[in-house]
Amino acid sequence: MRSSNLILALFMFLSMSTFAQRNSGSSGVGSTGSSNSILLNDAKNFGLSIVKAYFDEQCPIVYSKIAAEYVDFNSGAKIQKSTVSQADFCANSPIMTDLGFKYSQYLNNYTPEVLDHTQFASKYPSKQTLLQLKAGDVYFGGNILKAGGSEIFHTPTAIRFVVRKNARGTFEITKL
Repeated sequence: MRSSNLILALFMFLSMSTFAQRNSGSSGVGSTGSSNSILLNDAKNFGLSIVKAYFDEQCPIVYSKIAAEYVDFNSGAKIQKSTVSQADFCANSPIMTDLGFKYSQYLNNYTPEVLDHTQFASKYPSKQTLLQLKAGDVYFGGNILKAGGSEIFHTPTAIRFVVRKNARGTFEITKL
């Protein structure tokens, strides 16, 4: 009898520990669970690496991170990457960095908004209707001005895209 009580007590302790870990919350951006928090944090870091590549004039790096088929963020049109040369893509950069500014200045003036598909749909319902983000998609909005920050971009649509992990487990840009 004593052995069964010990097993029951151990089971209850382990169950309570698991419950506490699951419900302790996490400090991630817009997290709804630890795996979502990790996904959003990883997507934020990936997005910032894309922004840095633009500031470092490394557009070919950005081009290499675009999915084989991606969606135009403004029209919702599907585009085959193979129909857009790297030179054309880089000549018509969707991220306008206004020469003379550095990545460090970007970080001082802007903070990225990173949202999963549910958060995006809630905050931007008309864009969700157009873009149809789904589970696994993460929106990176790098054009959010910090309080007291200076605007260094001419267009309000600068630095926003959607990423998703591909079959290799690495992020790629699926909507730009």
